[in-house]
Amino acid sequence: MAKGPKIDNKTLLQAGLDLMEQNGKTLSELQSFRAMLYALPNGETVRVRTCNDHILIVLAERASAGAKLNIEGTDWLLVVMPEEERTPGKVLAYLVPTRVAVEAARSTHKEWLATKPNTNGGNKTWNLWFDKGPVFAEKWKQYLLNGDGKTAQSAQLQESVEPGSVKTEVETARLRISQAAGVPLDAVRITIEFGL
Repeated sequence: MAKGPKIDNKTLLQAGLDLMEQNGKTLSELQSFRAMLYALPNGETVRVRTCNDHILIVLAERASAGAKLNIEGTDWLLVVMPEEERTPGKVLAYLVPTRVAVEAARSTHKEWLATKPNTNGGNKTWNLWFDKGPVFAEKWKQYLLNGDGKTAQSAQLQESVEPGSVKTEVETARLRISQAAGVPLDAVRITIEFGL
């Protein structure tokens, strides 16, 4: 099934920050070139990672087992994703100790390599899936933040498809119908017949 339009990362980030605040863990932004780095009131640092799909993508500096990972360097990792992939509405956020996330990435990658995948030995993308394989939604349920984190339908969502196109209008209508009916976006299908 084709994936829907993406939710803007800034929108997911804001939903994650709202959930942190609801849990009494207000974050202050730290200066950073590209990474989303924050600090807790106690001085501990948090790296925020957002994804429209139920996956945490971890990049390794090299393909070797002990390579530095792009999630290292903070005390905590906040992983934010829509409850339903690529669908505005409820958001899931996991506040995971970075050492736990790093250990999981290394372990999962090692297990994957043991299956002898055809990678030519150069794979530097290590994925943690929340809905298949070793399911991290279950493994990390103790790190799931309580509260009501939500994304709002935003201009960025509509801009993810060419403005003014029929496709934009259909995707916007599908989104509104799925929200109104309380059903997954994939359950809404719209058929248009031209030339009747």
